[in-house]
Amino acid sequence: MAKPGSDTRKRLTISASELFAQDGIDAVSLRTINSAAGARNASAVHYHFGNKLGIIEAVIDFIKHQVDSYRISSVESLTRRARSGDQPSVRQIMWAAFMPYYQLSRKKEYGQAALHFLARLESDMTPEIQEALNRDPHGIAAQIDQLLCAALPEQPDHIRRARYLLAWSVMVQGFASTANLERTVFGDIRLPTEEGLHRFFDYVVGGIEAPISNDWPPAGFE
Repeated sequence: MAKPGSDTRKRLTISASELFAQDGIDAVSLRTINSAAGARNASAVHYHFGNKLGIIEAVIDFIKHQVDSYRISSVESLTRRARSGDQPSVRQIMWAAFMPYYQLSRKKEYGQAALHFLARLESDMTPEIQEALNRDPHGIAAQIDQLLCAALPEQPDHIRRARYLLAWSVMVQGFASTANLERTVFGDIRLPTEEGLHRFFDYVVGGIEAPISNDWPPAGFE
């Protein structure tokens, strides 16, 4: 797994995340990344990462490394509890998935760029990028899915997993766009930091726990 191991690699990785987030994957050249990072060698990205996919994978791995530093211990602790017969609640499980992205958002050097990069990938996705995103050497997604399966035994697998992936998207997009709540169609709807975090988390958990309805399309809209 490629992680920035030197100052040059870290600068290149962070600069790439900022540029990809702002301009999109296709619009950013390796030369632009070199320049933004202040690399003396005009071929620095090629030297360290090989090609554009290589630097994209490095950014993804760097972000995963930051997120995993917060969530691995929490998820493993919940898994041990479940194995001992103490079933964690949906809120406890999703808190372990939610808080790492909040912690990432607070990283001044690269947090917002990292979140905007992940949010941007949803529109700039390719099979190769999806493959990089799907790599999970610690099996975190599988552990969370098993915990949710036990906490929500009535939910079919395909619904539970789809809801979790949608919740991940909501978390990324939400933390990436918090500043936009200042100028919405309803005016400034920002909440104090702690309350805003609480209400956002309520929304995420609500999507996971929502009843499965057969009312589709809603009555009166056939």
